[in-house]
Amino acid sequence: TAPFTGDFRKTIDYLGTPAAQHEWLPWVWYQAPGDSGRSWTTPPQEFGTYVFAIRAKDEAGAITPVLDELSNVRRVRVSRRTAGPLFTVRNAYMGQVITSSCNSPITILDLPAGIPIDFTLTARADHYGGTVSGYRYGWDIVDLEDPEQWDTDFTPFISAEARTAPRRFFFGTHTLTTEVIDNSGFCSRVEVKVNIVQFTLERELLLVDDFKADESTQAGWSNPLGKGSLPNDAEHDAFWLQMLSNVAGFDATRDVLVAAPGGSIPLATIARYKSIIWSSYGDVGTPNGGAFPLLYTFIQHRAKNPESTSSSGKVTPNLLALAMAAGSHVLITGAQPVQNVVNRQFASNVRYPLIFRYELEGQQTVAPDQNLPIGDESFAYRELCLETIDFALTTNQRRRSGDRYCPVTLLRRPNATSLRDDTMREAIPIDPAFPLLTLRVEAAGAGAFFEESLRGLDVEVYNPQYFAAACAFVPPGYRTCFQPIYGVGCRDTGELTYGQPVAFWTSALADRIAEVPGAVAARSAVFGFAPVFFDPLEVKPAIEHIMFDEWKLPRRSTVVTNLPDAGDTGVLAR
Repeated sequence: TAPFTGDFRKTIDYLGTPAAQHEWLPWVWYQAPGDSGRSWTTPPQEFGTYVFAIRAKDEAGAITPVLDELSNVRRVRVSRRTAGPLFTVRNAYMGQVITSSCNSPITILDLPAGIPIDFTLTARADHYGGTVSGYRYGWDIVDLEDPEQWDTDFTPFISAEARTAPRRFFFGTHTLTTEVIDNSGFCSRVEVKVNIVQFTLERELLLVDDFKADESTQAGWSNPLGKGSLPNDAEHDAFWLQMLSNVAGFDATRDVLVAAPGGSIPLATIARYKSIIWSSYGDVGTPNGGAFPLLYTFIQHRAKNPESTSSSGKVTPNLLALAMAAGSHVLITGAQPVQNVVNRQFASNVRYPLIFRYELEGQQTVAPDQNLPIGDESFAYRELCLETIDFALTTNQRRRSGDRYCPVTLLRRPNATSLRDDTMREAIPIDPAFPLLTLRVEAAGAGAFFEESLRGLDVEVYNPQYFAAACAFVPPGYRTCFQPIYGVGCRDTGELTYGQPVAFWTSALADRIAEVPGAVAARSAVFGFAPVFFDPLEVKPAIEHIMFDEWKLPRRSTVVTNLPDAGDTGVLAR
C-alpha cells in the first residue's frame, strides 16, 4: 500500500484495473500434483501494510470479476510481535489468570496444607495467525533456562486443554511456572505463588454475622413501621447466642466475626475453626443496601469461560470452599444465601430457574453445549451440589418461560389472588431427624408483617423437580451428594413449590478429615431461609442436630434450654 500512502481502499481499487496486471503472480493449475495448486505460502515481507488478493480462472478463460473483502481480499499488516499466545491458567480456588506476555505479574494464592491442587492450561494463537506449539510447567524452578528443572518439557496440546499433575504441599511457599510457545517461538508465561496455610482447627465453632445490621425505622420485631419485617442487629445476635448456647468452648467475644461489605477475612482466621456458621442477608436480584454481603466477596464464581475476568496479584480465595476442602464443616444460612454465592455481574439478565452448570456467565438465551459446561466448577454446583435455584416469592413469578433454554410456560402458576401464595410459612421436614419450623409470633402474629392473611417469606428453592421434566439440561433426579432437609410449606398446597427443598445437606466434601485432634468426617448444610424468623424453641433442636449429631461438637456440661431476648442480657459482643 506504500504507493497509495497506506490507503487500503485505494490499493484494492487499483488491483482491479488493467494497469495492475503486472502485480499478479502467474496462474497456477488448481489440480497440480500434491495439492500444490491449492495452497501457497507468501514469502517474507518487510514491515508495512499490504493487500493480499486471490482470483480464479475457469477452463473457458473467465476470471473472477470482483475483488471482495468478504471473500477473496485481505488486509495485511506486517509488524514486530511483542505478544505470545492468549494463555489461560485455571485453578478451582483462584479462578483464572489470562495473559499473552512472558512477563506477567505473579499471582499469589493462599491454600490449606495437604489439599490436592492442580491447574488447567489452555492457549490459542489463531487470532494473529499463529499456532500454539507446546506448553510446559514446573514447581519451584530456580533457573528457567535449565530444562531439567521443569516437570515437563515442551509438550503439544493433544486436547483442548492440559492439566498439571495434582500436588500436595504441607508447609512453605511454592511457585508454579507455566509457559506456552507458538510456532514462531513467542512465549506467554503465568506464575502462581502458593502460600501454604496450616489449618489448625483448634477452635470448635465460628459464627460469621453477615446479616443486615439495620437498626433503622424499618427494623426490629416491635417497630411499628414494619413490625416483624426484619429483626434488628441486637435481636439477630440474641437469636444466635441462644442457638449456640450449648456448644462447649464457644465464646461470643472471640468466636463471632462481624462482617462488613467490602471487608476482609484472613484465611488464617478461618483456619482455626472446625465448623463455621455463616448467616447472610440478601434480596432477590438486588444487592444488600447498595453493597453485597461479604459472603458474595468470598464465594466467587469459578467457570470455564476464557472471557472471564482474569486474576493477578494477591487472589481473594473462596474461603468456604477452602475450609470444606481442608475438613471444616459449614452451615450457610440467611435470606437468599445461595444467590449471594453466584456471579452477580449479570444480575440484570438473570432469570430463574438458574441452572448453575451452564449459566454462571450470563448465557441465558442460547442452549449450552452439554459437553462444555461453564459453571461446573462453581461453588454452588461443586461444593453445594446444586443443579438449579428457583424462588418462592410474594409477587412477580420469576420462573423462566417461553425460551429455548427452559420452556416451562405451562408450569407457571397465576398469582392473581392471594390464595395462590407460594411464599414460605413453614419449613416441612423432609429429613425425619429435623422438627417442623413455624414462623415466630413476632414476625407472623396479629398485626405483624408476615401475618397469615398477608404473606410468607421469600425463599430460595433448590433443585425443584418440577423443572426436571421441562428443562433439557436439568438432571431428572438429585445427585447423591444433595440430600434435602426441609421443604416449602405455603398456604397453597397445590403450588408447584410446595414441599420442594429449601434446606439441604451437601456431602460433596463430607469425607475430608483434617489431621487434627477431634476432627470428624461430616456433611455441610444450607438453609435457604433465615432461621431467626422462626420459633427459636423449634429452631434450636434443628441447629443442634447439625452441630452435635452431625459435626460432633462438644456439649456444655450444663445445658442451656433458653436465653433472654435481646434487650435483656444475651447480646453477642460486637
